[in-house]
Amino acid sequence: MKKNKDLDINQILKYLNNEMSERELTEFKKLLNDEENLNEFKKYIITDHYIQLGKNDFDNQKASSLFQKQIQSTKSRTKTRKNRINNYLKYAAVFVGLIISATLYYNNTFFGTGSTSNEVTLQLSDGSLETIQENELFKEIKNNDGTVVGVQEKGKIVYQNEKNNIAEVKPSINTLKVPYGRKFQLELSDGTIVHVNAGSTLKFPVRFIAGQVREVELSGEAYFEVARNEEAPFIVSTNGIKTEVLGTKFNVSSYTDDPFSEVVLVEGSVGVFKNKDRFNKDTDQILKPNQKASLLKSGQNLNISTVKTENYTAWVDGILLFKNESFENIIKKLERSYDKKITINYPKIKKEKFTGQFDVENIEDVLKTFKSNTFFNFTIKENEIIINP
Repeated sequence: MKKNKDLDINQILKYLNNEMSERELTEFKKLLNDEENLNEFKKYIITDHYIQLGKNDFDNQKASSLFQKQIQSTKSRTKTRKNRINNYLKYAAVFVGLIISATLYYNNTFFGTGSTSNEVTLQLSDGSLETIQENELFKEIKNNDGTVVGVQEKGKIVYQNEKNNIAEVKPSINTLKVPYGRKFQLELSDGTIVHVNAGSTLKFPVRFIAGQVREVELSGEAYFEVARNEEAPFIVSTNGIKTEVLGTKFNVSSYTDDPFSEVVLVEGSVGVFKNKDRFNKDTDQILKPNQKASLLKSGQNLNISTVKTENYTAWVDGILLFKNESFENIIKKLERSYDKKITINYPKIKKEKFTGQFDVENIEDVLKTFKSNTFFNFTIKENEIIINP
């Protein structure tokens, strides 16, 4: 088998400086498929210099500059690739996995663009991205200036309640992304609790500005327990419906791949509206408990109906609940909950209606349950499931 060409120092420098074009980055990744090239690249990264920097605040520009000097100095003193590396690198074998964390200081998407695709992520207001490990016992969430604005405790982030923020003109925005197969919980700075469902994105202010409307933006699904503040209404904006409340509990669902947006009210009252900034009680709809407002994305009118709220909020307690629901819609929810790609090669079954409740079952058991009522076959291959007649 023909071996890929050797890595060149200039390639490594271009990567570290984030100067590679998309084509060059693709070629660089191909080179790293060769074990010898990958090991060499690791050796450039795993140095005492980076280990020491990793223990303190990491200065990208300074580290990159020093690293270039090291390489250029070594390059001028040596001729062979092997000697060039060994002249300036010292191994640190005890730091298993440091290659990943050190490299991510430069480009947190390099080792597989999907390296955080199944992890909860938090994008800070400066654009930096943090991966949220749900087994983290305690982690501080810091603002651009280094001040602590919240703390993470396992599967929840609590933002600090700052009341003296009237001087702020524009709030700092954080963005939480929850991938398929995960759920996460936030406590916003006003005390509002938000349960964010799988495959959802929530944009929210780090701190709400005193006396102004509290507004968040949702794509996906979330259950809100809004802290009451009559001087500052709370608005949830989605693709289609806006919901304005003073303090209440409700569920919002507006996935981009669903043909509808909907709001289900559990307690209190909410105003639902669209195509404007604020709710108007004289012209817009007010929901009462056990009511749902839904809007087809292809339509213009809100539809109000009476529902059992537990059918829409059971997911908060880790329960998958389906009541006379089409198999096509059930499959979408299974994909989100279990992080599996499901392909239906059996058109007839898409409109079949099913009822079921699941909590600890794996996806194979769920499909077997549905199969016992309406016959179909399915095969599971890693992260893909194919359903056939």
